Amino acid sequence: MSTVDISIWTVRTERGTASPEEEYAVLDAAERERMARLRREGDRARYRTVHHAFRVILGQRLGIAPQEVGFRRHCAHCDEEGHGKPVPHGPDGTVLSASLSHSGRYALIAVCDSPRVPVGVDIERIRPHMDWSAIPCVSGGRSTHGFEQWTRAEALVKAAGTGLSRTPPRYTGQSFGSWRAARVPGSGREWFVRSVRSPDGYAASVAGGSPEARVSVADWRGPAQDGPARR
Repeated sequence: MSTVDISIWTVRTERGTASPEEEYAVLDAAERERMARLRREGDRARYRTVHHAFRVILGQRLGIAPQEVGFRRHCAHCDEEGHGKPVPHGPDGTVLSASLSHSGRYALIAVCDSPRVPVGVDIERIRPHMDWSAIPCVSGGRSTHGFEQWTRAEALVKAAGTGLSRTPPRYTGQSFGSWRAARVPGSGREWFVRSVRSPDGYAASVAGGSPEARVSVADWRGPAQDGPARR
């Protein structure tokens, strides 16, 4: 498989690059409904800011306005449309491989330049004294290591579109540079995962369908921003 690029942006959830009115204007009816169900104003503001950034980035990649970005859902289990992993697309049918995750004061947005290479990303705020004994995808260790394992498992199931189950992803023992190969329950193919740079006090990982993918990370500064720098 030829080399592909995965671009990742770190978004400050409490610092939007547009006014609340501008952020809200690009959301579709489903997003507005989900935002309205959040009880706390701070949670609604963070949702609005993150999904505005997500739509702006996707719109730039598709060459359309943020509010024109649509989302289809495709189920990895039954291979049917209408539910499952959201797939962003433009009015002309062009699709993207993208993923969004948020925790605490930060979010990560990942976009792959090839729609044929699924991508998943996850970020988690590190919380001291976390009890991992009931979490099947974490095998003990210090708190930071537990969150690293957790984000890798979440990134893998997001890329595969299967959702996390009691049977966690399993590493095959193969490595390709920074990428580790893994199998995800419910998926018949091999996946690859690695840690990525994250803000202090957080852990983050990205997963995809190719061990040849190059990963770049940047802080999101708004619509005029250039692409991330490769790391």
